[in-house]
Amino acid sequence: MPVGRLLALAVLAAGSGAAHALEPFADIHLHYKWDHKEIVSADEAVQLLRDHNVVLAVVSGLPSETALELRTAGGEFVLPIFSPYIEARGRYTWGRDTRVLTRARQGLEQGLYHGIGEVHLISGLGPRRDNEIFEGLLRLAQEFDVPLLLHTEASDYRYLAPICQKFSKVRFQWAHAGGHLGPEHAAGILAACPNIWIEFSARDPWHYGTLVDDAGKLLPGWVELISRHPDRFMTGSDPVWGAHQSDRWYEADEGWDHLGELISFHRAWMKQLPPAVEKKVRLTNAKEFYRVSKPVAD
Repeated sequence: MPVGRLLALAVLAAGSGAAHALEPFADIHLHYKWDHKEIVSADEAVQLLRDHNVVLAVVSGLPSETALELRTAGGEFVLPIFSPYIEARGRYTWGRDTRVLTRARQGLEQGLYHGIGEVHLISGLGPRRDNEIFEGLLRLAQEFDVPLLLHTEASDYRYLAPICQKFSKVRFQWAHAGGHLGPEHAAGILAACPNIWIEFSARDPWHYGTLVDDAGKLLPGWVELISRHPDRFMTGSDPVWGAHQSDRWYEADEGWDHLGELISFHRAWMKQLPPAVEKKVRLTNAKEFYRVSKPVAD
């Protein structure tokens, strides 16, 4: 077992008693991929979530079915969502693979999945916004009344606006608050689309950054905007390591070994919000967005 994995497990073992003192956390942006499995089993991943008092875990797989392994291991607090990346390299081919829509419908009809995503639309690369497969997924999200987790890699929120306006009955989860984009873009999309919710996964220092300054203080504009729209924001860990490398075929993804660092980062910046708002972003907005009917700890 790698030294880093041993150290991570030792830290968890030493602090497992303290985990119960942590406030409940809804992690609405998790991945469990084929190369995660080389390092952490489904049972170990679920235990990591419990150690950090994650009480609602929304996970997509690569391939799609790997998300179901966490549901089997963890039970009802894990919500798998359907990834259009149905094969290990599906991220590069999904936009021209008609099997994606067939499998999405099958999984939704069977009640296996509670949403769709993560879907990446990168301006100038990959499928266009009017791609047949993409729009088919949006129609399925509307038909089955499930959220769609969308990642747009663009320099302006207005790249997203035509999508959420055309599909106004779909509940969108906008990944990473647009990546590098600032609060003015979040404000713009909230005004343009009442069916958009924004989440802050991967806005940590190891991924996009651009959420807090070097002292850990939220950058100007975020506290005011979140407080003005307290029901429209959520967060998650996105445990993908080396995410900006296009293809890490040569080594497994150790993202789950960093889950504690990622969640701790989010807990820290959320504490800068008013207490009632912090609880919404940390927990209750996600419960309502994913329409969790059974009680989840507060």
